[in-house]
Amino acid sequence: MRTKLALLAAVVLGFLAAIGVRHYVEQKKVELEGTARRAAIAIAREGINRGDILREHMIKPVEVEEVAIGAMHILYDQRKAWIGTPLARKVKAGDPLMKTDFIGAPDIEQTSARRIEPGWRAITLPADQISGVAGLITPGARVDILGTFREQGGGPNVAATVVTKVIARNVEVIAVDNRTELTLAARPGTRAPQGDRGYSSVTLHVTALEASLLTFAQGAGKLSFALRRTDDIQARAIPPVTQNELDAIIAAAGQERERLLQQQSSKPPAPAAP
Repeated sequence: MRTKLALLAAVVLGFLAAIGVRHYVEQKKVELEGTARRAAIAIAREGINRGDILREHMIKPVEVEEVAIGAMHILYDQRKAWIGTPLARKVKAGDPLMKTDFIGAPDIEQTSARRIEPGWRAITLPADQISGVAGLITPGARVDILGTFREQGGGPNVAATVVTKVIARNVEVIAVDNRTELTLAARPGTRAPQGDRGYSSVTLHVTALEASLLTFAQGAGKLSFALRRTDDIQARAIPPVTQNELDAIIAAAGQERERLLQQQSSKPPAPAAP
């Protein structure tokens, strides 16, 4: 009888201890999330056209986590350095203002090494029309880098498989080729501007570990870039794509697309630029 009571007491104490540990972990998680450092960046309050002079009433502050702020973002408390400067390209309402949005931006003239944030690195990867999103990547853009590799089977009679993984997410583009700002040359035979559509390399702002990882991945497989919005700071983990899980991932991708389309259709239309 005493043995049964002791066993029951041990089970109860173990259950209470597990609840206590879980409560402690959840509390620490909330504390850590609450202490994430944030800073205000300059956001376009309204649509700003190419060639317009930036005015105070055109921008507003929006707080984001500091880890999402890149070297090309403009902090709101630094906005006065850019007031009165003409824009080199159109900025939509709600988009963050980037240093590369301006004509003759003063910080663009500083050396490349000084522009790299402490603890970060710049690494250059090759890009072609396919891997480089058909020339749509520009300085200041944000990209995900995907790698496709051939993995050996688990045994002598197991065939090798192909797997695609997201190597790095939300990476800032410092330059395409040796251009650190968007150029707007006219199309041949017209006066209409065009962006930088031809390049063979992309320079990225990455951590030291990401630099090593991307160098290894470049030699071990094929890398591709996925262009994303500059204000899209979603960091949800994306599972590797393999032949074995292909059907399940296709279904999950379809569900995600439907969810995003529903969110997009439920948003009120943006006000037209004056």
